[in-house]
Amino acid sequence: MAEETVLEFSEYLRGNLDSLLLSVPIPFEKELRHVETYLKIEKKRFGEKLNVVYDIKAKDFFIPAITLQPIVENAVRYGITKKELGGTVEVKSEETENSIVVIITDDGVGFDVNRQSKNDGRSHIGIENTRSRLAAMCGGTLEIKSVPGKGTTATISIPKGGNHG
Repeated sequence: MAEETVLEFSEYLRGNLDSLLLSVPIPFEKELRHVETYLKIEKKRFGEKLNVVYDIKAKDFFIPAITLQPIVENAVRYGITKKELGGTVEVKSEETENSIVVIITDDGVGFDVNRQSKNDGRSHIGIENTRSRLAAMCGGTLEIKSVPGKGTTATISIPKGGNHG
């Protein structure tokens, strides 16, 4: 298992390094593989405390590199692992008439989005960076909703016309 984890971590780091050089969106499937690698590693760390569900209905689109990973990492780190019995992270994609939607949900501890503070010990740079790159590279948006004690939902919406790569 140690060898397998080292190989997965190496693949994960290569994905991060490769992404630093990109200024254009990448195929969603490549971004999804990166998140899957990350979640395999976390699943080894947290075992049955972390459940992962994929519901991928749309795959043929482009997304900025390292868009999903910071959102999924927050779901694991600040949602699921803070809950005594753990929980589930779901990554879902679908196509609507005008856009591609990617939804990341967790049933973790949640938080009050109106009381989120810059002094909560978290940097919030990853999410703001993700939001900026989505807007700049493909006209996309990121909306985060959360309910304390229930969990968090992050919704990425990419207009079909802005979906270039």
